[in-house]
Amino acid sequence: MRVDFKSAPTARRIQKRGQQKKAHYTTPGATGRLMQLESRLEASAAIVMGLDPRVADIRSQPVCFDLATGRAYPSKEHLRLAAAENGNRPVEYTPDFKASLPKGPVFIEVKHSALIEMNPKILGYPGVLARYGHRLIIIDDSCLPETFVRNMRLLNISKSAVPKGPDTAKLRKDTDTGANITDLVKKGHSQRNILAALAHGEVTCDVQDERISQQTVIHSSKGLPRHLMELPLGLQ
Repeated sequence: MRVDFKSAPTARRIQKRGQQKKAHYTTPGATGRLMQLESRLEASAAIVMGLDPRVADIRSQPVCFDLATGRAYPSKEHLRLAAAENGNRPVEYTPDFKASLPKGPVFIEVKHSALIEMNPKILGYPGVLARYGHRLIIIDDSCLPETFVRNMRLLNISKSAVPKGPDTAKLRKDTDTGANITDLVKKGHSQRNILAALAHGEVTCDVQDERISQQTVIHSSKGLPRHLMELPLGLQ
């Protein structure tokens, strides 16, 4: 795979030459672009946001903030240059993501809870940025349990297939009272179309408690596709 060089540039370099830490690559559904990310947890968060119908677009490492002034710069280099010219000592912070939501953008920080315990000052960053008119949400691994992540990674792959209208209408009818995938296949539905319908929110299922399998019960979506809206992004 190749990184999409048409993607927006990151505010700081993801991986330096010689680092042993492995970069992670993923293509979130909302972007259609290949992203290079610093950890599997970040990649998982990007995938989940890419499936969330509230999220119109995602940018990785979008800006570099000076928390001392609230100013945002396109890169860490731009921030340091401005600080050198003004004689300031900046407090540098680069959020992991910027998500475009219907009521405006939100910055996302993704961190393992163990790292937050080691460096709890990050918990104060949402309040700092709020003073400058920006919203920051911290997402830790408790929001991205393994079963949920595996299911969303499967649906992210399936989203590339667009469910066909007549097939989807029949699927919604056949799942009005709930039916497992095995029974739906017996009724003529392809597993590919079932997964695509799940990825596009046409039908829904439990994505938190168990892996999607032949015995997974599928329901017709009534209202919002809540299985794609598990992250605490608010009601935007």
